[in-house]
Amino acid sequence: MDLLDQMHRTAFLGAEFLTWMWYRSELQEAVFTLEEKLMGAEDAPPSFEVWFDDKLIVGSHLVDAQENHFKGGHPTSSLEARTALRLGKLATEAKLRIVRGTQEWTLAFKAANFSLGGIKVPAVLAKEDDEKFYERMFLLEQLDQMVRGLYGQFLRVRLSEEWDTTELPSIRDWVAGQE
Repeated sequence: MDLLDQMHRTAFLGAEFLTWMWYRSELQEAVFTLEEKLMGAEDAPPSFEVWFDDKLIVGSHLVDAQENHFKGGHPTSSLEARTALRLGKLATEAKLRIVRGTQEWTLAFKAANFSLGGIKVPAVLAKEDDEKFYERMFLLEQLDQMVRGLYGQFLRVRLSEEWDTTELPSIRDWVAGQE
C-alpha cells in the first residue's frame, strides 16, 4: 500500500481528533496536561487551555455529505452544533485558542489534512530583528509541541481498549446530553 492510500484510509482520524478535543475541552474545562515537558516550560507543569473560538465546521467524510458552518460567539455550545453531532457529523475545522500562562496562540485547524493555518503567536518581546525571528520560531515550536502532544494523547486512547470500553461511550453520552 502506498502512502496516498494510507492517508485516505486514515483521513477520519483528524475529524475524530478534533471532535475528541472538543469533548475533552468541555469535560476538563479546557485544561490539558501533557506527560512530557514543553520546551521553555521546564519549571512549570505542561498544562495549557484549549478553547474553541468563533468558528466551527462539522461534517461527514462521506461523499456529498452536507457541512454545517457555525461562526461567531461560542459555536461549540450551540444547539445546532450538538444536533449535527447527534446526526453523526464530526468537527472538521475549528478556530482554536491555546493559552499557556500569559501566552496565547490562535489558529485554524483543518482536520482533513491536519493543517494549521492563520497562526497568531504570543507577542514577541525581543528588540533585534534576528532575536524576533528566533523568538517567533521558538513560539511556533511550542505550539507544535502542544498540538503533537494532544494528538499523541488522543492516539494512545484511540488505539487502546479504553476507547471502546470507556472513552467512546462517554463521548456518546456527551453528544446525547447525558454528561
